Amino acid sequence: QRGRRPTVTAGAALPTGGSGKERGAGDQRMLRLVVAAALVAAACLPEFASGFSSGAALLGAGSRLASGRVSRARPVGPAKVAGRSLLRMVASAQRTANVFRPETRPYDVSKTLPEDFAWIVPEDGLTVKDRIAKYVSDGELEKSDGFILLSWMTNFREALDNAPNDYSKDFCVEDYFSVLAELVRKERNRPHYFNNDEPTGTHWEPANKHHPDSRFFDYQKFGIEVTRPLIDWENSEILGAENIAKIKEQLAAGDNVVFCSNHQSESDTHCLFTLLEDQMGAEFGKLASDIVFIAGERVLRDPIVVPFSRGCNLLTVYSKKHIDSEPDLKTAKMSHNQRTMKQLGTLFYKGGTCMWFAPSGGRDRRNPETGKVELSPFDPNAIEMIRQVADKAGALKKTHFYPMALATHNIFPPPASVGGAFGEERVVNYVPLRLAVSDEIEELPLDKTLDAAELRKAVKEQRKLRAQMVFDRMKADYERIKGMEQ
Repeated sequence: QRGRRPTVTAGAALPTGGSGKERGAGDQRMLRLVVAAALVAAACLPEFASGFSSGAALLGAGSRLASGRVSRARPVGPAKVAGRSLLRMVASAQRTANVFRPETRPYDVSKTLPEDFAWIVPEDGLTVKDRIAKYVSDGELEKSDGFILLSWMTNFREALDNAPNDYSKDFCVEDYFSVLAELVRKERNRPHYFNNDEPTGTHWEPANKHHPDSRFFDYQKFGIEVTRPLIDWENSEILGAENIAKIKEQLAAGDNVVFCSNHQSESDTHCLFTLLEDQMGAEFGKLASDIVFIAGERVLRDPIVVPFSRGCNLLTVYSKKHIDSEPDLKTAKMSHNQRTMKQLGTLFYKGGTCMWFAPSGGRDRRNPETGKVELSPFDPNAIEMIRQVADKAGALKKTHFYPMALATHNIFPPPASVGGAFGEERVVNYVPLRLAVSDEIEELPLDKTLDAAELRKAVKEQRKLRAQMVFDRMKADYERIKGMEQ
């Protein structure tokens, strides 16, 4: 089944064996991984930091990354780093053409609703508008759900009607929104994520996960088919296809890959699915479908979003703001974050894991003064903490870090303000999408002959330098794919 991935249970132990002494050492190693997991949660969204204590003592003297205290470094922006040529940081080689791109568009949009999805819609003779109105009247949908779904459907149809090609206009918008209404209704009637049995939800969500009483529904395929009609395939672009091919080989060899990316759209996950498959082929679509995304837990609590979230492999975390918003659940939420990072360590240990996260902790937004979609700065600790998880899992040497630049803002623009209540209004546009993957981030040298105090200082500087390198390579590619011109 497309996009399926073996479920990894929470708290799965890393293999140990041999004598009792060896097993004891293995248990200590797992305990240290759990402790490191708490630290790493601070990085996945930068707001986490004050929810955890951090220090070299907790990492343990045996860690290759334990030299120096984890500090709250300033976010890294485009400023020049002293002592380093920015030309050296930015990949010098020009991106070659995407040799994997097919000569013609490899898909058609759905003119009729396939049976894979049609079975979920009741045969009641109602239009989608009347059915949504009935669900709102009966209390099965919130009034805000009805407004969002209907306004989104109208906007979706207008976006396709204004598209310069004919094939997007043929997409059966109303039929797919009939399906979406049923999926949202199901989330309202039986909350999938935040409920009394699991007060902090499921920290690990494999793609297309189902309840035992549910008939199989391919959420990932549904999300892709909703996204494709909005994409101008002819003018979409991938730079760094040769790096993506290299990544495919690294994953096949059992190594791990981490994409350090900017984040622009609520649909970035499905933009990745469609871009890699439609611009590079099915084998790269499979790579995309298996990516593990680190996301804020809100993506599994907003009923409008959940049907699309269920099509992704997700590790969810609570930001500091949302940890403190419900004091009675604060301890449970912090435990949730620890389990999330323990799970990531397990995935790194197993190998072959491709992970995506945004070191900025949020979406890029349009600057109202300049009119440009400007990049949000990266938090150095965000990248470092993911490295620490890989290190504690014994997998740092086989974990490769790549900058990724996305120009996806206009397909699904975020609201002007950050945060807020669930249920933001959805607006979509017909646009080209662009993606670039830069060269792998090389390991930076560190003078091990320094005394303890100087070494700690050097480690802190190295972290800032590494984050600057990642940001600058991403920024250079963002400009190449015309991200500022969106």
